[in-house]
Amino acid sequence: MVDKIIVAVCGRPELYDSTNYYYRDKYRKDLAWRGVSEDTGVAEDVCRKKWKGLRDTYLKERRKELETRRSGAAAGPGKKWRFSAVLSFLDPFVTLRPTTSNMGPVEETAEDLPTPAQEETEKTNRDDTEDRSPPPETPAASSVSESQVPGPSSSAAASTPIGVYMS
Repeated sequence: MVDKIIVAVCGRPELYDSTNYYYRDKYRKDLAWRGVSEDTGVAEDVCRKKWKGLRDTYLKERRKELETRRSGAAAGPGKKWRFSAVLSFLDPFVTLRPTTSNMGPVEETAEDLPTPAQEETEKTNRDDTEDRSPPPETPAASSVSESQVPGPSSSAAASTPIGVYMS
């Protein structure tokens, strides 16, 4: 069924070629989809949905393939999607949009990045210096005594019931 849909759509450029004169003509596109439905023996709405899924998956796979080639990853290419070769007729009509990011460009090279041995040394050095640092000063160990703190004395506060104010 999928192969038949691909072949039927391939013969009707008004369905995928945005430079085609009839690409924006809704009536012509409806006629084309009706023809795809007749050629395949599948309902028109099923053909449309299946084509949209195939096209989107092809574009996703193509984008993924370009990403792995561009990044310079050491791993070889993974398994290709089974319809990639058949749908390659879409390549002249599809342009991948550039991605944008709110992050600035990063210009790190391999020489700038630390090696795993350097990272381990830096981590060990940080751990050693943290162990030698003096403990932080707590507020309870401050130099203010009870006699300098304004308010009722501790003996008066202890004998006063809650909710009763001293006058």
